[in-house]
Amino acid sequence: MKHPITYTTASIGLALLIGGCSSTPTAPVASKHTQKVAAAPAKLATQPTQAPAAPKVEAPVAPVVPDAQPEPEPPVKISPEAAAVVERLTQALDSETLRHELADSTGFPQAMSSLETGARAPKIEAVDMENQPPPAGLTADGTNTQLIERDWTGLVLVPISTALAKAYTSEVRLLKVEAHPLNDGRVRIWTRIHNIGDRTLPGQIACSFRMKNQALPTSPYFYQLQVPPHAHRDVFFISPDGDLTSYTVLVRSEEMKQNSGR
Repeated sequence: MKHPITYTTASIGLALLIGGCSSTPTAPVASKHTQKVAAAPAKLATQPTQAPAAPKVEAPVAPVVPDAQPEPEPPVKISPEAAAVVERLTQALDSETLRHELADSTGFPQAMSSLETGARAPKIEAVDMENQPPPAGLTADGTNTQLIERDWTGLVLVPISTALAKAYTSEVRLLKVEAHPLNDGRVRIWTRIHNIGDRTLPGQIACSFRMKNQALPTSPYFYQLQVPPHAHRDVFFISPDGDLTSYTVLVRSEEMKQNSGR
């Protein structure tokens, strides 16, 4: 009974041996570490090669040019006649000429309406404008005139000596006097009258002019002037044609005019 069992075991072993020899060999399985190392070269080979970046060149910045400022217009040239007036009155060498000095400001703002077009305007002094009427004045021949012509050069002459006026009434004061050369050689004399009294001044005002090479001054023509108490008025006078050397401002009351018969 033992002999058949031994045969069967040998047959199974032989069958296994035969089966093992006839089966197809299997390729060895690579480890995870081996797979990663082998795949790396293939991955690098597929990446595109990048060209080196070109150097950054900044565009040139245009220089900032400031806005061109308009050139100021040159002032109007002073006429030879006006220049002669300034020279004569500021460089007076004889006793008959009333000497003046140039000023850079005026105390009569109303005079600006007569400034010649393009002339350099002087500074304006701060003054009390209360109770001042519209500016009016007289020409040398007694004609009423207004500031309607732009004939003033913008130059301001101020008399150095204050002894240029004769006030025939003690109720007024001459606060300020200026001479404005005009472009035709004449001079506009501005004066400010102050009533220091307690009543309205029914007065009159005039200006007498002395011209070069004339022995006597011009006859004064009086201008009606009403000045309230403690108020002031601005008036002007225009010299006649010729070379002005001096002038005198005259003020009188109505009572004195009646008493004198003039």
